[in-house]
Amino acid sequence: MISVKEARKLIEQESFHLDKEKVALEDSQGRILADNVVCPIPHPYFDQSAVDGYGICYNNLNISDLSFLIKGEIKAGDSCDISLIPGDAIRIFTGAQVPKTVNSVIMQEHITRKEDGIFVSKDRISTGSHIRKKGEQIQSGETALTKGTRVTAAGIGFLASIGIYEVCVYKKPKIGIIVTGNEFAMMPADLELGKIYESNGQMLVSALMKLGISTSYHTCKDSKAEMLEMIKQESDNNDVLLVTGGVSVGDYDFTVPVLTELGFQTIFHKIRQKPGKPMYFGKNGNKAAFGLPGNPRSVMICFFEYVYPFINLIMGCQRPWLETISAPLKHSHNKKDDGKVHFLATGISDNKIELLDKQASHMLQTLALAQGIAILEEDELTKHQNELINIHKLPS
Repeated sequence: MISVKEARKLIEQESFHLDKEKVALEDSQGRILADNVVCPIPHPYFDQSAVDGYGICYNNLNISDLSFLIKGEIKAGDSCDISLIPGDAIRIFTGAQVPKTVNSVIMQEHITRKEDGIFVSKDRISTGSHIRKKGEQIQSGETALTKGTRVTAAGIGFLASIGIYEVCVYKKPKIGIIVTGNEFAMMPADLELGKIYESNGQMLVSALMKLGISTSYHTCKDSKAEMLEMIKQESDNNDVLLVTGGVSVGDYDFTVPVLTELGFQTIFHKIRQKPGKPMYFGKNGNKAAFGLPGNPRSVMICFFEYVYPFINLIMGCQRPWLETISAPLKHSHNKKDDGKVHFLATGISDNKIELLDKQASHMLQTLALAQGIAILEEDELTKHQNELINIHKLPS
């Protein structure tokens, strides 16, 4: 049995990168960049007006400079070849190209119109004001977004604004899910004493959707022969295999023996944590398998603490782990002296951490309401009210 810190370290050490592929920018949401994106043009592409107003030309701010004669108009999208001399002004709109001879753009609210010109108060004039300078955001040849960045909606907008229509990303992993057990009812007519509704498969499919990965799941009876056939097929067809149930030491726990028989090397099996102690992680070349406990809460804790970062890592993400924050604990909490790290569902209210009720490994209700997972280390037996506690923020 290993520690949580050792397990996290092994997750990083045993990760690998998937192959690269090019995708259209509009299809890159949530993908991880496999190469730096180099900016092909300066942005802004030219000096732009930041407001609707008037561009003015002056030599110095003496009394005669405060009155300007309007010499034309420039709208957004116009090609600008107008040259002004001191004392000239031009009507200009947001996003329009600013002529090189314009010293400043004055907001339309800050001028007084005359018959063929404008009057501007001296305190409204500042050289370069309301002008977005060419290349002020990024210059041609600079790195727009770095390798390992997750593409967001804003990222797509930014790349589109500099003329990028295709990006190189890491491929999405193919992930197979097998839910083992004889106890599952798939519909109300199947629910008899001794049976329970299946939830792990649906839950994992939904969790993977947060990572932009679409998959489905299979159920398998507690039969070694049936598991051997199904796990072989799923491991052959996928990069990562998630198997729930059958990872402990019971008479019908076949997951680890079957994976071993199929050539998977055990990286770790059993972690000093609660819930999720029996978790398994193994590899067979560039294929990975996770044996997750059968209890639903344990499944999700292990998914977020180990599977989620591993998938992020193989997709090239620079920040694969859940974000860690610290905040004061709302109420004191005593932890059992069992030598394990405890993961507890938490809410956040009034900038304080609240440990939720009903934290047993088979209970999902409070985890469904949680905003984070609190971490109580092996030697942390008592956390006092208002003492800082670390939590991993769950993906929103």
